[in-house]
Amino acid sequence: MFRATTAVRKVHARKQGIRAFEKGDLAQVAALYEAVMRSGTRIPPPQLARYFERTFFDCPWADPEIPPLVFEEDDGRIAGFLGVHVRRVRLDGHPLRIVCGGQLISDPAARSRAIGAKLFRAHLFGPQAATIADGANETARQMWQVCGGETTPLKTISWTRVLRPARFAADLALKKLRRPALARRLRPLWRPLDALVTPRRLRPAAPQASAELLTPRAVLEQMAAVTPSLRCHPDYDEQFLEWVFQEMAAIRTRGTLVRQLVRDGGEPIGWYVYYLEDGMSEVLQVAAARGCTGQVLDHLLHHAYANGSAAVTGRLEPQLAEALSKRKCILRWSGTVLVHSRKPELLGVLLSSQCWLGRMDGDWWMGHHREAFA
Repeated sequence: MFRATTAVRKVHARKQGIRAFEKGDLAQVAALYEAVMRSGTRIPPPQLARYFERTFFDCPWADPEIPPLVFEEDDGRIAGFLGVHVRRVRLDGHPLRIVCGGQLISDPAARSRAIGAKLFRAHLFGPQAATIADGANETARQMWQVCGGETTPLKTISWTRVLRPARFAADLALKKLRRPALARRLRPLWRPLDALVTPRRLRPAAPQASAELLTPRAVLEQMAAVTPSLRCHPDYDEQFLEWVFQEMAAIRTRGTLVRQLVRDGGEPIGWYVYYLEDGMSEVLQVAAARGCTGQVLDHLLHHAYANGSAAVTGRLEPQLAEALSKRKCILRWSGTVLVHSRKPELLGVLLSSQCWLGRMDGDWWMGHHREAFA
């Protein structure tokens, strides 16, 4: 847990009502978030405040120098909130703190006062080395550009490997019609059709490699093997990995979390982490030793196919590009990934192929806007 220091609170209090988020604000922030981003009412589900407590206060990397922020009115009401998730990376072997800017909300009755913009600027120019945003909308992109933010080119592209074309096409059509419940009911009807029409070339072959449960200890032991040529990568520790695996597994609306360490001839060659779904399975992270990316991807694709998935999708990380191009993947623009840093050299690395930061390292997987929290 963290507690904002007196110095931090005083600094933010001087900035037009902006101060550090505290545990005493949880109920108000949950009510405001429910009203603005979820149901439209100010009655949040029972576990939403507890979820914010876990992700903002109980995270092992929560940092009192880089807290989430609130905008407090003179009467004590919270009129705005900006979530901040601190992440640790190494740049050329040196430890740095970066942040993933999360939930940004303001009370609709107070939006004429630009509370969201004030929170955003106070956050962006904090003590972190860099700030990232995963899947930002057009409004957020424009705000970032005004403040010197950059769009990462490759990370805005997603890849999709279709495994069962009939179900994939049907699910996609019903999603566009906003009928997800109907898609789930009709899925059993597509199975016999897929068995007939799916070309053999779309069916992933059984991999030669084996796999077992990926543990935090295994990630730490293999990091050096999967990052030898990278200048910037996550600086994991066992406590954080335990926390993030547990929190990701709790987000049931995305599917079942699968984390596998892949071995070839008994030797570890990499790992993958993804949400398994009957429809579209979402990849969070793929890591592989030099020359082994294809084997790790093959194991992932076969695992998803064997467990009934219609397709697998993920973000186009530079180290995956060549292997994905050989595996019948569809590439498309999928949403803006933004980066901001006041250090030009660091910004250049974050925008380059020498940086490895995936969906697991941001807030993309979090469930604040998806879960029931009943």
